[in-house]
Amino acid sequence: MDYRKLIRIPQKCADKLLNHHMSWLGVAACLPLLGTATAFAVANGAKETQPEQILQQQVVERLALPEFRFAESQTRYWRDEAVKRGDTIARVLNRLGVRDNEARAFLYTSPLAKNLLKLKVGATLTVQTNDAGDLFGLRFLQDDDNGEQVLVALEKRDGQWQASADPVAAESVETVRSITLKRGAAAELAAARVPADIRNQLAEVFSDQFELSSLKPGDRINLVYETMVYSGAPIASGNLLAVSILRGGQLHQAFYFAHDSESGAYYDAAGKPIKKGFSRQPVASARISSGFGLRMHPILRSLRMHSGIDYAASSGTPIVAPADGELVKVARESGYGNVVMIRHNGKLTTLYAHMSAFGKGIKPGGKVKAGDVIGYVGSTGRSTGAHLHFEVRINDQPVDPATNALPTPGLSRTQLAQFDAKKQVLSARLDLLQSIPVNVALMD
Repeated sequence: MDYRKLIRIPQKCADKLLNHHMSWLGVAACLPLLGTATAFAVANGAKETQPEQILQQQVVERLALPEFRFAESQTRYWRDEAVKRGDTIARVLNRLGVRDNEARAFLYTSPLAKNLLKLKVGATLTVQTNDAGDLFGLRFLQDDDNGEQVLVALEKRDGQWQASADPVAAESVETVRSITLKRGAAAELAAARVPADIRNQLAEVFSDQFELSSLKPGDRINLVYETMVYSGAPIASGNLLAVSILRGGQLHQAFYFAHDSESGAYYDAAGKPIKKGFSRQPVASARISSGFGLRMHPILRSLRMHSGIDYAASSGTPIVAPADGELVKVARESGYGNVVMIRHNGKLTTLYAHMSAFGKGIKPGGKVKAGDVIGYVGSTGRSTGAHLHFEVRINDQPVDPATNALPTPGLSRTQLAQFDAKKQVLSARLDLLQSIPVNVALMD
């Protein structure tokens, strides 16, 4: 038998099926059935291979945190704290977290007089501590009831506490501020940390021309003033050296010029007096022997704070009222001795101390005219010799009588040349501040 013929039979059948158009129609008709069968097979297979459902359970366990301790720093730093009503040094230290029992014990056994350790409301107590609350020093300015202020300092040196209320070495540095007003001048100056005594000086410099409260948003104030620094920290302010105020587009400038080591006044850019002042001074033709504010001893380089000015005059020299006013105090005090206070207007008062006797008819509630004798130079109270201690107060805050009340003298040709030289230096500082587009202030 020819097997090759038998093999050709299925090959011919396959060729006929592939070439016949009815065969392809049959294949196409069967495709949906084949797809359904395949999908059913896959679905059944997936159901059979799905794993069993896993049960989940939430477990909460409180873990103990590792103990964390801050490394105790022995770095010392100074902190300022404002004195509030009823405060004592111990109470302020408690508020600051100082827990130094040794320092507290020293406060109660300090050799300083008890009245020097009493704090005044509004004063600043500066303390030096570390993170552990250990105390290494404290200091504050205190009035000795004689028109002078001393720096009370308690410091730990070589493991031993020491106290002093003597003049201390200090230096004067220039401080600048520049403020564009967005609200009232008083609020802006306070926010920029301009000291209160500088704000008082500023308010009076142009008081004959305009009130500081009249400044409006957009006006600008530029200041240069003295800051007294002790042991690297500011402790008080000195004179307002220069000021420029741009008010409603008009520029006002004032420059401080010292007539001598004890007194000075404010002048405009041309050297003309800014303020008119009283028509006379309380002691005629007397020399100012001690000026207002912070002064540096030329030899000892020590700090002295004075709330008024002293006139050198012999005992019995007449003292006159420099302007009209009402007598609000005629009394004898332990520090000032025989003292008279006159109110000249709603905010300005003057005080006269250490008088040997009161003038005829000088009693509280009385009226005086400029030139009336109110008393005589003496040495009553805490005084080392005959002189007149004269104070000027604005809203009960001491200000420099030489710049706020006394007649302002004109400048001689020599003084004018000296004034111009100093004005150029201060003008450059003011111009630089004016060119800075942002406020220049002291921030924490």
